[in-house]
Amino acid sequence: MTTRKKLLIYKVLLFLFAFFIAFMPSTALRNKEVNSRVIVGILGLDGGEKVSLTAQYVMPTEAQGSTGKDTVTVEGDTLDEAAEALNTALGRRVELGHCSMVIVGKDAKPELLGSLMTATDVTADVWMAAADGKAEDLIADLTEFMSKTGATDADFIAYSARKAHIATNTLLGFLSDLGSASKTAYMPLVEMQSGKASESGDSGSGGGSGGGEGGDSGSSGGESGSGGEGEQKTGMKVEKLALYDESGRVGVLDSTSARGVAWVSAPVEKGTVCSDVEFNGKTIKGVCGRLLKKHSSVKVDQKMGIATIKIKAFIEPHGDKFNSLFATNSSKANEALIAGYKKKIQGEVESAFSNSLASNSDPLFIGREFYRHCPDYYKSQYDYNNIKIKYEIEISLK
Repeated sequence: MTTRKKLLIYKVLLFLFAFFIAFMPSTALRNKEVNSRVIVGILGLDGGEKVSLTAQYVMPTEAQGSTGKDTVTVEGDTLDEAAEALNTALGRRVELGHCSMVIVGKDAKPELLGSLMTATDVTADVWMAAADGKAEDLIADLTEFMSKTGATDADFIAYSARKAHIATNTLLGFLSDLGSASKTAYMPLVEMQSGKASESGDSGSGGGSGGGEGGDSGSSGGESGSGGEGEQKTGMKVEKLALYDESGRVGVLDSTSARGVAWVSAPVEKGTVCSDVEFNGKTIKGVCGRLLKKHSSVKVDQKMGIATIKIKAFIEPHGDKFNSLFATNSSKANEALIAGYKKKIQGEVESAFSNSLASNSDPLFIGREFYRHCPDYYKSQYDYNNIKIKYEIEISLK
């Protein structure tokens, strides 16, 4: 037999084998199994007398290769019962392993999150977010907004974690923080903005970023689940921070304090910093720069009862205000900029510390550092309310 005939026989046999594998019964059953599942992108968790689960899910539609996105809410006496009710409600096996974000309602207890990770397929690295009210209402608004913008699942939280000055958290990170000596955990609070729908059906102009850098949001932002006739969701605000202890949500930090937490406790390396600059007897407002990178740490001194917060930020100033300032006197302008940025950053961290005291929360994780480095002092003398804070802030302009 010639080599050419052998190659021809091998090709025929290979084709027959591939054909058999593609159409064998187990492959067909596997395709049916895939079509019998429903993928959950966002899961909402509400507490109260019953446990409520809201799922934003994707299900194959009749059109070939297309999917539909919708929401469903179920209840149960326990999380396990609610999860089982979710399968029943959708008539298919609910796939939670692809869930990219868990939204927690105001009344949900942290213990439910521990059960969520151990009793379901939700992964430990799923993003966490808090709703101002019920998670069910926020997910409904998010689904409506995503259908218009094409955003998918937790795009906006993932963006915030990489490129915005927002303290984000994962399910495992949240539970780890809560179990630490600081007994505090946080997650970003997500709110929807509403605007008047135009006659042509386009979105209104209310989809801006809300408040300015480090400031509170403007009045144009609507509450989750709100919006009267003629209004539609035009954007999201992820500016505030929800604080938790073992009992549940204990407070919400405003945007200034939330930025302070991000400086110390979150791996933030991008974002924008704007500060007022005192130069030649004048105050130049809102000189902005890009945060390129930052390093932060907390050093503790048990003898003095002092925690020193160290921050080094690399900032690239930009904009017309900076250009005019720099053109006047580059050396003095740099000194003024550094002083302005230092004051801004320290003010935000001070705000985070003082406002967290009101809820006896420790989002800067000062207690954790005393426990790690001074365990005897932590057990015998440590009092979060009496700790003194020092600041060492270094600014490097690029």
